Amino acid sequence: MRNGFRVFDADAHVLEPQNLWDRFLDARFQGRVGWRQPIPGIDKFRPVLIDGVYARGDKTLYGNHESSIKYLPEQWFEKYGDTARLGFPGHLVAEAMAQDGVDLSVVYGPGFELWMDGIDPELQAGLARAYNRWGEEMRATSGGRVIVAAPVPVGDMRRAVEEVQYAYDHLGARCFWAPPYEFSGRNLGHRYYDPLFDLLQDLDCAFATHSFMGRRGPSAGDSRFWTYTEEHVVVHPHEAQMGMLSMIVSGVFERFPRLRCAYLEAGSGWLPSWLHRIDEHLELTTGKEATDLSMSATEYFLRNCWITTEAEEPYVRHVIDALGDDRIIFETDFPHPEAKFPYATLEFLELDPDRISMDSKRKILWDNAVDFYRFPDSYMPTEFIEATAVPVRDLEEAR
Repeated sequence: MRNGFRVFDADAHVLEPQNLWDRFLDARFQGRVGWRQPIPGIDKFRPVLIDGVYARGDKTLYGNHESSIKYLPEQWFEKYGDTARLGFPGHLVAEAMAQDGVDLSVVYGPGFELWMDGIDPELQAGLARAYNRWGEEMRATSGGRVIVAAPVPVGDMRRAVEEVQYAYDHLGARCFWAPPYEFSGRNLGHRYYDPLFDLLQDLDCAFATHSFMGRRGPSAGDSRFWTYTEEHVVVHPHEAQMGMLSMIVSGVFERFPRLRCAYLEAGSGWLPSWLHRIDEHLELTTGKEATDLSMSATEYFLRNCWITTEAEEPYVRHVIDALGDDRIIFETDFPHPEAKFPYATLEFLELDPDRISMDSKRKILWDNAVDFYRFPDSYMPTEFIEATAVPVRDLEEAR
């Protein structure tokens, strides 16, 4: 809680412990996953090998992206202390988030291992099962304050559906995600994904998309840009935009009217213009393309979808002006370099007070995420404690 506002962090992360796969991956897969620094003497972020191939792309492994953004181990340790040194255990993650006033947080990962181009679908499903086992432990050790979104191994839809059902029945998973990248020539709107969306709708579980820069495989900006700045500016919003476009125009929300989907870590200011552009094209091609749609793109979004805003995004006001404040949820992006920890909630509460009301901020910080995730009562906090970081009056000095 921050200044009396309950805070639901709809999209956070951790740096998963190096021994995650050793502890939770089934024995038959153990020899296929390894860990080796690509450059001797230089620590790189998550240099995991899958069947002998790095899960991350070469330019992030061998380039200077991490030093450019202060994302090296010694910098994690300086900022996050024992939380980082000990591999982000649940109880310390919960304590760290409490410094920022976060009452409940949903973690998304892993960023690379499951999503490399050409991964064996059986191994992908095994990695998802291992990660979801770890997610069950994270929720328990955090006292229920950190909930892990379960990755869906989309390389084989039969295995994907099996994993969603297993994670729901046996591991306590209540929200699921996949990247918006094109896999095996299929966008998220392809009917290949229908069994997944059908199950999620029936389970009444939220689905989200989330991209991560640097995967080994094609993504927005990957083939055109080499600097961190250029690629990172592109990858998150463009992948989310294409995922949203595909799902709306291909009729996912027409076929599955109760499916809930959020597009995470992509900003929000572009949303009204993007929906307008889709609607203009649907109108232009009426009767020739997307013939099964009964609503406009904007109407589908307002019924089925959510978007995230970060602490300092001023153009969220345009989303509120154009589309209202019901479909915007808050993310800290903890502990990524651009995250404002431990002042993210303070930054948001102070954002553009003349244009964004405190009532809207209250909804964005808590109510809208409650509506999107719809976790069972047993997953929701019953105690709300004021944040342990500095109060608002000391924010400028703390910076």
